[in-house]
Amino acid sequence: MPSVNMDDFEFPLSIGAVVRGIIFALFIALLLSVCAGLVYYLSSLPEKTLPWSAAIILASGAFGGSLTAGRQAGNKGLYHGIVVGLLFFIAVWLAAALFIPGQAGLSTVYKLLLTMSFGTIGGVVGVGLS
Repeated sequence: MPSVNMDDFEFPLSIGAVVRGIIFALFIALLLSVCAGLVYYLSSLPEKTLPWSAAIILASGAFGGSLTAGRQAGNKGLYHGIVVGLLFFIAVWLAAALFIPGQAGLSTVYKLLLTMSFGTIGGVVGVGLS
């Protein structure tokens, strides 16, 4: 039986690109959350639009962070985008569970799919821009 040469295998992700992407995604989400909070506070926008605002903020954060990761890595944008989207979702979910316990519901799966799909698109676009 032929032996497998382990020297030919390399880790498929750039850890530095993923970390930078997650930090950028969190920064975008925080900035957009502050802007949305100011808009809701200073205007008469109804609060029933909050779920749409939250979805836009999550999608923008995942897309921007994955775009950054894919662009820095220069290859495997699909993998980088999915990982950044997943880790961004986990970070936001843990922060929400820490500050607002008991608020996780059925929309969690929807938000996971949203961040991973926009993360995937961002990663692929980021590789295309590199």
